[in-house]
Amino acid sequence: MKEGLVLHGHGSKDPEWSQPFEKIAVSLGKRLPAVSVFLAYLEHGPSLDEAAAALVAKGVLSIRVIPMFLGAG
Repeated sequence: MKEGLVLHGHGSKDPEWSQPFEKIAVSLGKRLPAVSVFLAYLEHGPSLDEAAAALVAKGVLSIRVIPMFLGAG
């Protein structure tokens, strides 16, 4: 069974803001080679719906969504 994982964050217009999420996605992809990892955002897309559709198009049968609401502090 193909599995998918969506990391779901808030989103930002600032392209640098998404870099930590992209690093996490790459790291997870290396650690979980059988899982398709996709990033989705509440704002400034891709949206959760778009992420799910992309994973389904790749043949994924099971999708887990992980909220990733991180910020500098």
